Amino acid sequence: MAIRNFLYATLLTAFIFGGCTSVQHISKTNIGYESVSSKSDIAPDEGITSMIEPYKSTLDVQMNEVIGTVSQEMTKKKPESTLGNWYADAMIAGTKKEGYPVDFAISNYGGLRVPYVSAGPLTRGEIYELCPFDNLLVIVDVPGDILDTLLQQIASSEGWPVSNGLRMVIKDNKVESCTIHNQPIVSSQIYKVAMPDYVANGGDGLKALIPLSRVQTSKLIRDILIEYAQESTRTGKGIGASIDGRITIQK
Repeated sequence: MAIRNFLYATLLTAFIFGGCTSVQHISKTNIGYESVSSKSDIAPDEGITSMIEPYKSTLDVQMNEVIGTVSQEMTKKKPESTLGNWYADAMIAGTKKEGYPVDFAISNYGGLRVPYVSAGPLTRGEIYELCPFDNLLVIVDVPGDILDTLLQQIASSEGWPVSNGLRMVIKDNKVESCTIHNQPIVSSQIYKVAMPDYVANGGDGLKALIPLSRVQTSKLIRDILIEYAQESTRTGKGIGASIDGRITIQK
């Protein structure tokens, strides 16, 4: 139901904003308005219903597939959260599986599109709700001095999802201290950072990343999350994460 509502909302948004585009008319145009009922009790069109039913049935089977069990509810919060930690650690696992060495992984906070994932059976559809966009995994070579810009952006937002190995203290929305695998950041060193292509291409104010060397994989982050959940289930690790002090705020 949530997936269907998301699709409906997306189409409706496109319709509304598309309809707000300014148009230059060469000749005089008469504009009229007609009231259209939006009542939910209107009978569905049988022809359209029968046309989409085979596709809907196939989609329902795929989206309702259980890919594992979440041990306890994972929530999205700042500066650090169980859902954010699980998401970023999944990205690290995905890069290693693809054969790419990385120092750590990040995701913009808005990249996680649901506030929580409930305990219990986890379906493929829930991962689509968490990560509905076709964001690709990118590994960017970030020099230490530009890495400071990236980390300051995270600090100004009071925390993003980051993978295990990074430790950051934020004070007054600025980086107070930061280590990567217990080592201080070296300005002359190149760090390999896994991230969504949205961030790598300058999203959320990170234009400094645009000219940097990178490897853009063909792997969707959504697929990485699904595979990570499935692998955790197969190995008996379980699906979940804990708060371990990756990002803290100093008062």
